[in-house]
Amino acid sequence: MSDAPQVVGLILAAGYSRRFGGDKRLAPFNGQTLLAATAARLAPHVATMAVMLRHGESIAPFGLPFDAYVMQAPSSPIGMGTSLAAAVSGLLASTDPRHLQCEALALMLGDMPDVHDEPLSALMAHAGGDIIVRPSHQDRMGHPVVFGRAFWPALAALSGDEGARVLLKRHASQVVTLKTSDPGILVDVDTYDDLSSLQ
Repeated sequence: MSDAPQVVGLILAAGYSRRFGGDKRLAPFNGQTLLAATAARLAPHVATMAVMLRHGESIAPFGLPFDAYVMQAPSSPIGMGTSLAAAVSGLLASTDPRHLQCEALALMLGDMPDVHDEPLSALMAHAGGDIIVRPSHQDRMGHPVVFGRAFWPALAALSGDEGARVLLKRHASQVVTLKTSDPGILVDVDTYDDLSSLQ
């Protein structure tokens, strides 16, 4: 769709994989790292990609097959909300024309390599600057969630472990839920067994 809004894909990958027992982002998945496989699902559906890594990390070991805007989480221990806030703050401060032109961001976790094209295409087609679009499968909400630019300042103000759910509740009248037959929107990798079941 030529008139579809520009969307930046934001992958959060600053967690510490404690349940996995190692760095799951580097775990092999279908010939790629898990992080690269996840990012590769989203990349064809957005105008540009951004990745939030741990403090001091390089993107090189993860083998992403495309360029991405890399941000690093604060050095002190943080929760999901603080990590997300830092990432969105980075996008708001960016002077890259690709970011300035984006009307929405698609928020995705770094361990979800099984999301299919159908829900991703539908989410981007429905994106807008003043709405939040999320997918659901059998009445369960999943990822990615697409936040219009009007909500970026609120995302940048999150802290601790408070994730974006609080915004979904606060702005319920501006949330659009798209039903999908794809269970992949619900599947993240917490353990080696999870990863093996997806291979």
